[in-house]
Amino acid sequence: MIRKYNVMNIPFIKKCRKAYSLIKNKLSIVNGVSYYPDCNHKSKNQILKDQLFFVWKYGTYEPFYYTYGFDRLEMSRERMTSEYLIPYDSFQAKINYLNNHNPNFMYTSRVITADKFYFNIFLERFGIPTPPLYCYIKDHQVLYCDAQFEVDAKQNVNQQLKQLFSHDMDAFCKPSSGQLGNGIFALKVENSNVYVDGKLFDIDKLIDILLSTSYLVQKRIYQHPIMSTLCDSTINSIRMQTVMTKDGEVIPFGAGLRMGRKGSSVDNWAKGGVFVGIDMEKGTLMEMGFLKPKYGTSIKEHPDTHVVFKDFEIPYYKEAEKMAVELHKRLYRCHSVGWDIGITKDGPMFIEGNGLWEISLIQAAHGGLKKQIEKYFSV
Repeated sequence: MIRKYNVMNIPFIKKCRKAYSLIKNKLSIVNGVSYYPDCNHKSKNQILKDQLFFVWKYGTYEPFYYTYGFDRLEMSRERMTSEYLIPYDSFQAKINYLNNHNPNFMYTSRVITADKFYFNIFLERFGIPTPPLYCYIKDHQVLYCDAQFEVDAKQNVNQQLKQLFSHDMDAFCKPSSGQLGNGIFALKVENSNVYVDGKLFDIDKLIDILLSTSYLVQKRIYQHPIMSTLCDSTINSIRMQTVMTKDGEVIPFGAGLRMGRKGSSVDNWAKGGVFVGIDMEKGTLMEMGFLKPKYGTSIKEHPDTHVVFKDFEIPYYKEAEKMAVELHKRLYRCHSVGWDIGITKDGPMFIEGNGLWEISLIQAAHGGLKKQIEKYFSV
């Protein structure tokens, strides 16, 4: 059984250290830029007191204070703590526990979502649309190579990869267990010339990167033309959560759209991308988009293409939601999954499944979800 995250579980000294750190760095904490500039705001002293309150109650300050709009005068401490799940770390610990100790099953299947190679095999076996795999490199070995590419098993790995990249291809490379868009890049080979993120690249340097960790090389997919109007340099993907109830029913649990920025090859928020909530009844975007603080705050249109978010209709949204629910049923040992879903001209394309997903942007877009979380994420 999960222990409740309460003040008694947090060592007193740890709280004091957090409080000291907060006061020492108070300028960076209280001088954040509001995501709600048109509202009445709390004073800097009130903001500091709120964060000290969070430290005392939860053992840490709230990093999404401004993203959630807690700086608005209307956000009392009672409202913040009753409507929003705070702190971020407590929820991460909870979903990690539940996905590794599903109350309905003895064993977990999170390994399938944690390893992108396994995930690709799983989806292909069930005929779920996913980017085709060209090659998988692990521990300085080519563990898998698609039959269309001739690779001599007797050669060393460098020779095998040079042989692989002698073929023309339009691909994406990503670490098999990477997160937050780290290590991902576009790869194109044309007439024996290698291009990484659109720039001519040395093949030996490419091989060094691919051998530095476990890497997948997947066929590049192209999104629906309507999705490209938002940003055409990245796959703008739906992030949708599904959760399994105690009765074994799988239900959708919050969704948003991630969009890249001009010149980027990934749509991750951590890399400067935009996140906008999805009205799950209509399959349309909500009004307000969110940027990570170092890149901006709230916006109502894409900063590069100026496409307005409100009521933007996502093609095949309902089909994507239905497929996510059905796929989760086949991953029946997982309690919850965060899906990354691209939309092509032919329908949804499942890119990744994440057993450890974030609640922060879903709460920012949809409002406080504490009651729903307490209902579905308890043992």
